Amino acid sequence: MKTSFISSLSIQTTMRYAVAKAQQDMVAAQQEVTTGRHADVGVALGATTSRSLDLTRDVLRIKSMLTTNSLATQRLESSEEALSKMSGLGQKILDSLIGIGGSSDSTNLSVARTSIQSALDTFASFANTSVNGEYLFAGINSDIKPFENVAAAGSAVQVAFDAELAKFLTDNAIASRSDMTQQDMSDFLDLMESKFDGSSPLTDPPHDIATVGTDFWAAYVSNASDENMKSRITQSEIVETSTNSNTAGMRKFVLTSLISMEFLTNDISDEARSVVTTRAQAYIGQAMSSLTGERARLGLSAERVKKADETLEAQQKIIEVHLNDLESVDAYEASTRVKGLQALIETAYTLTARLQQLSLVNFLR
Repeated sequence: MKTSFISSLSIQTTMRYAVAKAQQDMVAAQQEVTTGRHADVGVALGATTSRSLDLTRDVLRIKSMLTTNSLATQRLESSEEALSKMSGLGQKILDSLIGIGGSSDSTNLSVARTSIQSALDTFASFANTSVNGEYLFAGINSDIKPFENVAAAGSAVQVAFDAELAKFLTDNAIASRSDMTQQDMSDFLDLMESKFDGSSPLTDPPHDIATVGTDFWAAYVSNASDENMKSRITQSEIVETSTNSNTAGMRKFVLTSLISMEFLTNDISDEARSVVTTRAQAYIGQAMSSLTGERARLGLSAERVKKADETLEAQQKIIEVHLNDLESVDAYEASTRVKGLQALIETAYTLTARLQQLSLVNFLR
């Protein structure tokens, strides 16, 4: 009979390798139990891995669009709210103008001017509303404060307005504003309306007029861009998600406020002041109508973003179902595999401990 020798060291080495492999497999199995998908998608799927990558990329793209849409929705909702408040301020001005009627009482006129100036100051603060560090009414110039402090005494627009009035009086040989007739006042208001809509050149342009053209509004009031912010809400759909302070409504609001603060006084004739009151009421009505139109436009954009979100979420669910079919594992099978590997490792440790106890010393006593 031939005797063969087996090295306990070789057995221990084999067991060590087995334990290491079992531990590695158990880490992967535990990951699959936790995540519900293959630990190594490439190994598990083989040739279909590219399909998994494409679907994963589509899910990430959709999530990115949903994030962008949430920011656009916030911008739209904040803009709508600000426009609503502006429209309310317009109603406040209209009430003040209607309240004075044809009155020439200095107290009533002073109260109306104060109320209108307060509304203009609040209007300017709404026009400079910012969300997430972006000015809502600056168009694409979202990092630039769009609206000057037009209600402040000595503001650029009020200085320019007074300069236009002085030039008008000089050009028409009118001694003072108290000598302005109904026709004179009507002509001057026509002139200022054309200045505010940019159809008439500036009388005293600023030094950087090359950058603002001949627009009274751009020269003295607004730093906003006429181009609005746009957002891609789906792969094929882009919508405007902001407005700007160059719209007709904002121009007419400021024009109304300026002519009211300037001419609702006792130093002009009742007839001329009547023209101002009538024009101011018409202008503020146009301003409120335009602001409402902007709200409606932004509301339509908000609705389109909402519909786009619903479509994207539906697409995401469909893709995730297909992706889950490709990458998912049987959680019960993975859990059973973990338990089996744990038992294997425990057995290996037990055998290793027993092998370490094998020694000739124990048998030579």
